[in-house]
Amino acid sequence: MARGRRRHSSYSNQLKALPVEAMYAAGVSIFSLVIFGVVLGIAIYMSGETPKFVGGIAMLGFFVGLVAFIYNIRQLSTKTELKYRLICFGISTFSMIVWGVPYILGLLN
Repeated sequence: MARGRRRHSSYSNQLKALPVEAMYAAGVSIFSLVIFGVVLGIAIYMSGETPKFVGGIAMLGFFVGLVAFIYNIRQLSTKTELKYRLICFGISTFSMIVWGVPYILGLLN
């Protein structure tokens, strides 16, 4: 019997670029923080005090940040370049921490 030869690609050992989904996950978490800042700024400007719905919005934002954080944790095990994985992971971690503060403050009040 003849043995089959396996062809190896010259690109098989190269690192892949980070999937677009990981960048979207990091971008969504940052975009949600911007929207939260705008809503909070308008509410404080209009009423002169911190609104009561901050805890509810922060809970939704915290879950958005948590999903992005979990997704980017899963991306850390892929064969992509380390700097891109760490950047997206850092953005998601920062977003989750920022969202967690008003969520916890909303629970305490």
